[in-house]
Amino acid sequence: MKNVLNIIFALAALGAVFVVAYSSYSFLTLKKQEMKNEAQFQCSQSSRYQTVDQSGATVWYPVKEMYDSCLKEKGY
Repeated sequence: MKNVLNIIFALAALGAVFVVAYSSYSFLTLKKQEMKNEAQFQCSQSSRYQTVDQSGATVWYPVKEMYDSCLKEKGY
């Protein structure tokens, strides 16, 4: 009976380690994507110019060279 309990305990501990490892990996993956999205947002906001198209709508475009250099500085 004691051996069965030890095996059950070991399997439960192994399962808990697996759950923690998977959760940590998922969190880090999402955090990395969040940081990339934030960098893209900040670079697009700081390197944009405004124009008015033929229909009269105001359109914002990022300046490609400035946007790319901003992302490069941020490591993306």
